Amino acid sequence: MSTDSPPAPPVPSLRDSYVAFAKAIADPTRLDMLLLIGATGEYPCTKLEQKLPISKSTISYHVKVLTQAGLVKVRRQGRFFHYELQRDVLDYFAPDLLTRLLAGSIEGDS
Repeated sequence: MSTDSPPAPPVPSLRDSYVAFAKAIADPTRLDMLLLIGATGEYPCTKLEQKLPISKSTISYHVKVLTQAGLVKVRRQGRFFHYELQRDVLDYFAPDLLTRLLAGSIEGDS
């Protein structure tokens, strides 16, 4: 993807998109969620509930922040939710961030 033009901004202006992105990645739990979701093509909510030591309502809140920033796309299948990382958005705002974070988690630096 070219870094010359951003993906469709999830909020009204590019400035606001940067603010939403910065807010989304400023929380360690949300970074953990991005790692889990980004390591696979799609990640079910039920697995997030198993992997993260937080309540369902807290997961929903964090997913909302990630979605508002355009970083995560939510798909509902029946009563279950599945999350997909929007890599083009992440790569636009922070190229190679996911790769560096995944490498750090494998090395034990997370």
